[in-house]
Amino acid sequence: MHVERRDGESVEQLIRRFNKGVVAERITKTYREKMHFISKSEQRKEKQRRAERNRRKRERAQQG
Repeated sequence: MHVERRDGESVEQLIRRFNKGVVAERITKTYREKMHFISKSEQRKEKQRRAERNRRKRERAQQG
């Protein structure tokens, strides 16, 4: 991620713009995912668990 300082821009504004860029490009999420090796089977299991959790949330929201 590279951010150049604009004319009249304070350091706080520059840092804020940099942080927005990092969030938008999902840099920290990708970094955290690559910190530890997770096998393909574990990734599939986690995806299924998340899908089931989301399905239950949607069902509760529709009932209430």
